Formats: sequence, structure tokens, C-alpha cells
Amino acid sequence: MKKLYSQMSLEELDAEMADILEAMTKVEFPSQKELLERKYYTAKAYTMNPGDFQPGLYMVEGHEEQFELEYINGMMGWGKMGKDPEASFPISMLTRV
Repeated sequence: MKKLYSQMSLEELDAEMADILEAMTKVEFPSQKELLERKYYTAKAYTMNPGDFQPGLYMVEGHEEQFELEYINGMMGWGKMGKDPEASFPISMLTRV
């Protein structure tokens, strides 16, 4: 049985991310690539420190609208984006504005 990302060491997470990137080169459908991208960003979030993300404005990888981070829960940033009153993204997708 495969470990959860939260149970993996940094080395295991690095190997998982490399496997995901390799799998992305072999997908046939855009939806498969999107799923693997989300898995990649989720794994990458576990290599980061959630304490480094303070409330404020961020850009989200793959989106043009700004994201207003309100709080962090685990490895997910929660807040508002555009007209969406509640949105969440892995912290690895966030870049401070």
C-alpha cells in the first residue's frame, strides 16, 4: 500500500514528484495531465513550510486572477478568488504578489 504524502520523507516526496513528472510526459488526454499536475503540486506542498504563507494576495499557478489567502489548513491555502467566496489551492501553487 502506498504511503500518504504526509507520511513520506523529503526523499520519498522528491521521488514521487519525479515519477509524476515522468508520467505527465506520457499522458494522452488533457484531463490526465491536469490530474497529475494537481498530484504534483500536492506532493510539492508537503516539502514546504506552511508558516511561510501569511494572509494576503497571491498569484496561483495556472490562473490569471489574484487569490486572497485568508488561512492555511494543513498544506492547503484557503481564501477568495474573483467571485468565488471560498477557494483552496495547495500552497505550492501560490506566489506572493
